[in-house]
Amino acid sequence: MRRLIPIVLIVVLVVAGAATSVRAAANVTLTFWDTANEQEQVAMKKITADCQAAISGLTVNYEYVPFDQGQNKFKTAAQANNAPDVMRSEIAWTPEFAALGFLADITDKLTQEDKDDFLPAPMAYNIYKDKVYGLPQVTDAPAMLYNKALFKAAGLDPEKPPKTMDEFVEAAQKLTKPDGSQYGYILTDGSYFFQPFMWAFGGGLIDAKDLSIHIADQGTVDALHFVLDLRDKYKVMPAQFDPANQYTNSLTAFKEGKVAILFNGPWARGDILSGSAFKDPANLGVAPIPAGPKGQGSPVGGHNYTIYAGSPNIDVAYQFISCMASTKSQIAQAKANGTLPTRKSAYEDPDLKKDAILQGFLEQMKVATNRPVIPEGGQIYDAFDKAWTAVLTGTAKPEDAVKDIEKAWKVLLKQS
Repeated sequence: MRRLIPIVLIVVLVVAGAATSVRAAANVTLTFWDTANEQEQVAMKKITADCQAAISGLTVNYEYVPFDQGQNKFKTAAQANNAPDVMRSEIAWTPEFAALGFLADITDKLTQEDKDDFLPAPMAYNIYKDKVYGLPQVTDAPAMLYNKALFKAAGLDPEKPPKTMDEFVEAAQKLTKPDGSQYGYILTDGSYFFQPFMWAFGGGLIDAKDLSIHIADQGTVDALHFVLDLRDKYKVMPAQFDPANQYTNSLTAFKEGKVAILFNGPWARGDILSGSAFKDPANLGVAPIPAGPKGQGSPVGGHNYTIYAGSPNIDVAYQFISCMASTKSQIAQAKANGTLPTRKSAYEDPDLKKDAILQGFLEQMKVATNRPVIPEGGQIYDAFDKAWTAVLTGTAKPEDAVKDIEKAWKVLLKQS
């Protein structure tokens, strides 16, 4: 692809954080659709304005699009040849949009230096069929969050959280009180948060290379039985599971100090720290979810900056997203919102280095697992959630539930 600006200027813009003005084609206007929530928008608008100012001749038309409307709204606009130049795309949308031909291929624009600076897991969500279609904006993965005070009260070392599933069970038993006033662990909600158990015991989702389905592997069945044992055998988590309200209920129980361990992501940080159990933020421990006998993992999420293939200003749009995904921009986002940067260099910022919570999530990212980077990746949880709920409510056995998911995924992938 053509390059309208020298590589050295792109590097200065990205690594130095857009401190140097770069000239765009005269009087270019880009439309940017942002799907960030209300809290995150404050920082996003500021970063957008800074990047606009850094690129001479550029005007950015910033538009907010609700996250739950973004995917379909972009596809509708792209089909009508009227999509925004740049969009903040959820990681599952990116390969889908790319497969539909809606995204610009930026493979030749991305320098190796920049590619190496991005964390491998979030960068992988921008690569479809060996082509690059976006830059990672923010990343996340559920980690093991724990109450250090409850650990200490139970005789556990709060600075040495469990590293294996066996240690996890032992710790959860010590943290559970017989009268039900305190539990060692609580389920967060849907199948998304079951995946760490699945990978720990050797189960799998879909192999993006050959589209082979591994949800019905024995490891997934073993993981489902393990979760049921946490409730029924070890009794370290509440018996009640309310699919409609489980996320809120689990968060509330953890914030109030009624539960010692929760699996959740960096997006919940602000909510958790508002709870009575974490008036002292230092009481919140963050560590990788324990490894099992067959592995370790946690699903990687996040968002990317993507460029519409039909944009008349692809080169300028790339300058813009390079600035938005720069080290400086990501540090600003992390400080404002507690989000996880996708650039390795951002974690070298002195303030972020001192942020124990953020650094804890970074350790989780080092052992996190990508979801399948396929166009259908965002749809796999429909059947997965239904089967997961059926297992927990006792209407399906693990062995039957995984077969139901497998059948649904074969239909989704158009396999016989």
